[in-house]
Amino acid sequence: MTPSAAELFMILAIHPTKGRIAIENIHFRYTLTGAVLMDALSMDEFTIEDKRLIPSFTKNGDPLHDMVADRITNSSRNRRISFWINRLSRRNMLIFNEIITRLEKKDIIRTDKKKFLNIIPYKRFWFNDRSIRDNLIERLRQFLIYGKQPGKNDLMLLGLVEASRAYRLLSRERAEVKQMRRKNGDLLKGDIMNTEINLAIREVQTAIIASVTAATMAAHGSH
Repeated sequence: MTPSAAELFMILAIHPTKGRIAIENIHFRYTLTGAVLMDALSMDEFTIEDKRLIPSFTKNGDPLHDMVADRITNSSRNRRISFWINRLSRRNMLIFNEIITRLEKKDIIRTDKKKFLNIIPYKRFWFNDRSIRDNLIERLRQFLIYGKQPGKNDLMLLGLVEASRAYRLLSRERAEVKQMRRKNGDLLKGDIMNTEINLAIREVQTAIIASVTAATMAAHGSH
């Protein structure tokens, strides 16, 4: 089965030689939550009207999916996408662990449990075949460096790259980062985004960025 947008974002985010997340925590956390909503959007489980999420979820037995479905469906009113990204991000560890479990079941990664000073537990995540991440990076580079036109699923990933500021994970030299950001901005604002589904993708991506920005400002303001 082809990995979902959330799974692909996790694959991109895991450092292949350090076994940990290589994206700054706030950007990673809110973008991962947004990726889960991207997946629901791709399955036609909600629509967007006036920036508000209109649910039509069907439970499927997946713990993460059904948790999201319950939270959104049981809401007393239709709320903005940014509200749900902020609210669901409070369950970040559940979201993270469930997506890691999916990747383990697909034999994409394995988890190594360790203890710092033989006391504090932590985990490292290793690819069983690093080529899946290498191929993902090359696929994204085709759009951002070489000008290939992305499809719907590719635009979801490109929106997640922009929201998480993950360009350095795709670059081979420093000068490419600015080039990729500029090209991605053009793609995410261009004519290719003017279909109904792609406009919805843009709405989710914009809401992720707004949530990341608000959380970052709040974190800096507390110091």
